[in-house]
Amino acid sequence: MNLEQTSQPHYNILTSSDDTLAPQMTISLTAMAKNLAHAHIDLYLLHSQISPGTIKMLTDLCNGCGNITFHEIVVPDPENYDPLVRAGRWYRETYYPLCAHQLLPDTIDRILYLDAGDTLVVGDIAPYYNCDFDDNFLIVTPQKYKPEGDNFVLYKTDDLLPKKGYLPDILEGIFNSGSYMINLKKMREHAINITYYLDLTEQLQKALAGPDGKKEPPVYFGDQGLLSAAFIGRIKYFGYPQIRYVWYNPFNFCIGYYRYVEQKPDYQPAILHFAGVPFKPWKAAYPIFPERFRQSGGDLQSLSGLKPQQIEYYFLWLEYLFLTDKVLSLLSY
Repeated sequence: MNLEQTSQPHYNILTSSDDTLAPQMTISLTAMAKNLAHAHIDLYLLHSQISPGTIKMLTDLCNGCGNITFHEIVVPDPENYDPLVRAGRWYRETYYPLCAHQLLPDTIDRILYLDAGDTLVVGDIAPYYNCDFDDNFLIVTPQKYKPEGDNFVLYKTDDLLPKKGYLPDILEGIFNSGSYMINLKKMREHAINITYYLDLTEQLQKALAGPDGKKEPPVYFGDQGLLSAAFIGRIKYFGYPQIRYVWYNPFNFCIGYYRYVEQKPDYQPAILHFAGVPFKPWKAAYPIFPERFRQSGGDLQSLSGLKPQQIEYYFLWLEYLFLTDKVLSLLSY
């Protein structure tokens, strides 16, 4: 008997957040536990300000799921990330995964990053998780290709040169950062650290400087713009070169897809990402909805504001919410 064929799959999964998205994170955890029930998951949460009560709830929920081991990683010196925040906006937590290789155990060589709160694992992630890095730093969902004649190709390192004219496009992000694989081993081998990103940000500011020698934020679009510039030419597009299609994203299926395409994709999404939509699923006015989300700030939005094809994904999210509530009630929450 081949032991490799009978061993349980194992996944390292990373996210980063604060207390604000804790209720939404519980729903993502429930979906993850249910749809990866055949696997064991080590879930790592990077944070610098989550309350002890929230950490206990997340730990208890993971224990209750049965196949998730929860790991809390407190990020030291979070203020070191503030220059990245000023240049790319968003919050500190957005940028913590950039140094995950320094914060996680050295025994971990690869990890799947998922945005906290607005991603759902709904299928098998093995093809994505186990994909060969081919000596690249990241495996990603493509968002942009470089046109070259009648073909579409990958951006190269020298495309960062301002004279090439590609820099603004790259800094918007050549991939969507809701879900991506990190080559932790390669990051360590190249001694990537916060100083690398800070120096790069300063270089980008100079490259984009106007007549007054200054570039007002945003220099790049959050983490995906910064990561695109940081590892341009060393990023693997999942499925490329056999597939060269920006809407081929089974492991980061952005629900905003239906703003541009009416028919369903010809693949079954394994990771949903509620991006490119008018509002997040916890802001929808469902017929039945827990009070805690109604009080989370702002008015709830009518489902009529969504494309018809998007609504089923919102009700799937709601289904996992109710399942989460059942689990939490059994844990006396």
